[in-house]
Amino acid sequence: MNWKLLTIFIAGCLFILLAAFVSKKATDNDFEAAKEIIIMRKIAHDILLYTGDSTSQVLPVNQVSANEFQIPFASSFSFKPDSLINIINKLIVKNNLTSNYIVNVLDCSSQKVIFGYAILGSEQNNIVPCSGRAQPSMRYCINIKFQERIAKGGTSNTLYLSGIAIIFAGLFIAGRQQYKNKKNIATSIVSETVLIKEYMSIGNYRFYPEEQSLAFNNEKIILTSKESKLLSVFASQPNQILDRNELQKIWEDDGVIVGRSLDMFVSKLRKKLEHDPNVKLTNIHGKGYRLEIQDDNLPA
Repeated sequence: MNWKLLTIFIAGCLFILLAAFVSKKATDNDFEAAKEIIIMRKIAHDILLYTGDSTSQVLPVNQVSANEFQIPFASSFSFKPDSLINIINKLIVKNNLTSNYIVNVLDCSSQKVIFGYAILGSEQNNIVPCSGRAQPSMRYCINIKFQERIAKGGTSNTLYLSGIAIIFAGLFIAGRQQYKNKKNIATSIVSETVLIKEYMSIGNYRFYPEEQSLAFNNEKIILTSKESKLLSVFASQPNQILDRNELQKIWEDDGVIVGRSLDMFVSKLRKKLEHDPNVKLTNIHGKGYRLEIQDDNLPA
């Protein structure tokens, strides 16, 4: 057997396998995207039924990015946050979508955030401010942003391809040994998965909730878990007054946090946000705090 011909044969087989894998991955991604649009429409349908509306048209869903969708509504309605959270979460869990996502309910006219929350994989990590406050009747849009997902079966597909590649590599080594009588050549194929870290923009800062850190230019600023939870709430509702009592409920599972403790955490966050003059944590006397960000893309 000519080892050069064997090399060409193995290379051709690996190329065919790689092409088949890439094609299958693209097909899977297209299918998942179409499935997610249908799930978003089902969410809109169930919300309308919850409001007593069984006749209004379910408007087309807007896909803002690969992992973000906007669900608009044609007519006005009011809702209780707890009910809305249950409707959305039930469908996301039922259809095996990612367990980490952020929901923002906007006024469709002004695009201002009226209500928002974050589901972060466990009840203790979830951020659900103002859950007991009934929201007024208006025309809403609902934004749902999922954390970056790794396609189902990706690991098994990679292992399958690696196994096939190793088998062909073994044949290659055997053929070369037969004609060249050389030492065995060890071959290994290492697969890498690139994880794109999700972050929230706060002025010129990048906030990484999962890492509990801030990035400003090339500087990394570490946050404590309580600072990170508090900043997540502020970042999800920029330029809005957040009630002190609601903010203190963030740590109900960790024990009682008195008012002075909240002031201390806000003071620590101020120091960590002082690099950007367009970002300020302001005390609203008698009410609470507001994260002020001077940015034309954010509601005033």
